Amino acid sequence: MFAEFKAAEAGSRNGKVHVMALKARFAFLAVSLLIFATWGAAQPEKKTTAGGGPGGAAQVTFSAHRLGTDHAEGVTTLDMNGDGFADIVSGAYWYENPGANGGEWKRHQYREAGTLGEFVSDCGEWTIDVNHDGAPDIVTAGWMTNGIFWYENPKTLGAEWKKHFITDSYDTEGGVMADVNGDGVPDLVFAHYNHSGIIWIDFSGPEPKVHHAGNPEQDGHGVGVADIDGDGLADILTPTGWLKQVDANKNDWEWHPDWQMGDAGFPIIGYDVNNDGKMDVIYGHGHSYGLYWLQQVGEGDNRHWVGQAIDESFSQVHALKLVDIDGDGEPELLAGKRYRGHNGNDPGSYDPLVIYYYKIGRKTGSFSRYPISVNGTAGAGTQFVTEDLDKDGDIDIVVAGKTGVHLLENLQINKVPKNQREKELILDKNWPFPGEGPEVKQDEAPHLPKQ
Repeated sequence: MFAEFKAAEAGSRNGKVHVMALKARFAFLAVSLLIFATWGAAQPEKKTTAGGGPGGAAQVTFSAHRLGTDHAEGVTTLDMNGDGFADIVSGAYWYENPGANGGEWKRHQYREAGTLGEFVSDCGEWTIDVNHDGAPDIVTAGWMTNGIFWYENPKTLGAEWKKHFITDSYDTEGGVMADVNGDGVPDLVFAHYNHSGIIWIDFSGPEPKVHHAGNPEQDGHGVGVADIDGDGLADILTPTGWLKQVDANKNDWEWHPDWQMGDAGFPIIGYDVNNDGKMDVIYGHGHSYGLYWLQQVGEGDNRHWVGQAIDESFSQVHALKLVDIDGDGEPELLAGKRYRGHNGNDPGSYDPLVIYYYKIGRKTGSFSRYPISVNGTAGAGTQFVTEDLDKDGDIDIVVAGKTGVHLLENLQINKVPKNQREKELILDKNWPFPGEGPEVKQDEAPHLPKQ
């Protein structure tokens, strides 16, 4: 099935399959057979392609700006100073948006964030008006510190953001924002790698209301929300199957153990990849190699899933997002490599950092890969934020992780003046450099007679 399986080793972590580098053909065949058994049947390969767009059209390019070097891996946006431009919020800090003309993103501290060694207790951040006072608040979660918390917007710049405890949540490495109960208000869904049980939080009332979904053993590393069976109700996706919603408000769910993903990332995405009217599933391995999609075939008791590889060239695919990056009206898939998710102990921990977007060929179910940042300092932590931060008409990307907070500025539309771009140069202007000779004049080529 995976003709270019660059590596894999049948390993185990809590019963999960991990993908690691092997060169021997025997090991390759063993792992291929293991994945065939997991997904149910061998499938033809649909390999990632790279290059320019259709007809040689130019691809979208990005300029990477490293805003800070702290290690928080959750990130969100909020206009902290009321200037009309969304600022970036990550961990203990917020980064002040310089506006449409570019410039320095000044860092400000607004709260405390717990740490454990190189980790910040911050695996997810979301902007929600929790108390419905018109001022957006910030909800956070982190795997070291038990609990989901919200920080109350004081409505005054520089004032204290009061911390409120919402619920216990041990060992969560991420969550997803979605409208679970269909009331038009975004909810948050959290999973836990220790199988303590999926929770979702309803923010529509005066106080956050916590609900439970399924049994603890159905919980795991990774979670998503999508209408799998097309009944108009949001279902919850886990690494071992999906919970069909009967009535979310009454904690009534029906379990379908349809797949085994292993260490899935956040979120597990539902999307009709091949445009056949059925919801398919996209996921990455959060702590090993591989990005995949599962094609939904059949329905009801005959429903089954066909696994396909999207990209197996990088590891720690802990964060994904669907968003229209190039403005063509169709969403692209964002994916990237996390750095030192397990203190450098994951497969491929020290491979080059990459962030890609994938155009989805919906007639063929194919994914074409395009670079956003390759072998730089920008890596994907536990979230992607996508927003037109400079208000120039294209979508920018923000990531946070062990290598710092990065703004990936979309240059499809560029309104930043040249003098500001000159300030951003990495060109050393202190020439000539030691050991170089004196300045020379430019020799003119002789003018040839016209023929």
